[in-house]
Amino acid sequence: MEKDKKYEENIELIGVHIEEGRVKIEDILDHDITREEIISLKERDIITIDAERVSLTKDGREMFNLIIRRHRLAERLLNDILTIKDESSSEALACEFEHFLNTDVTESICTLLGHPTTCPHGKPIPPGDCCSKKRREIESVVYSLDSLDSGESGRVIYISTHDHSILDKLSAMGIMPGVSIRVHQKQPAIVILFEETTMSIDFEIAREIYVKKER
Repeated sequence: MEKDKKYEENIELIGVHIEEGRVKIEDILDHDITREEIISLKERDIITIDAERVSLTKDGREMFNLIIRRHRLAERLLNDILTIKDESSSEALACEFEHFLNTDVTESICTLLGHPTTCPHGKPIPPGDCCSKKRREIESVVYSLDSLDSGESGRVIYISTHDHSILDKLSAMGIMPGVSIRVHQKQPAIVILFEETTMSIDFEIAREIYVKKER
């Protein structure tokens, strides 16, 4: 088990470095991995090495996507549902949690969270089969704001957009994680109430705001 865990951690470490544009062996060796372990991954056809620059093979990329998907979904679960806000504790727990998630549990967590596309730090979560199929065998606890009925309220969990102009606009409005929003009406436009403010927002923007329903 410990060998499998270390093997996955090495793939995750290298994959994250490549994701961030740091692809030289010397950059990766600054962390908890040895040159021998890097060579072992090359021999297993997980990575290629060209002039001290590391790349993931097709199999390596698929394995990294599975591992990092589990890790980042674990981060979302700990942050959004269990509300563990201490970053060091959350990261440590996510690192442990990811090794115990099988495919079925991972997809159930993803469905539960409403198929998030980013982790709490804004890094991408690779999609799974449940995302493309929009599987709903279990009830989600996180909903897009536009799916709430008039009179329903929710606490903003995350905003799923890579458009910084939308993020800036919502932030300027005061709509950010932790804010409670009540849907006042949905036709002819979505009108929301929050922090003594009433405002109309576009359906397209409402679809990017994910909330946990408040009873």
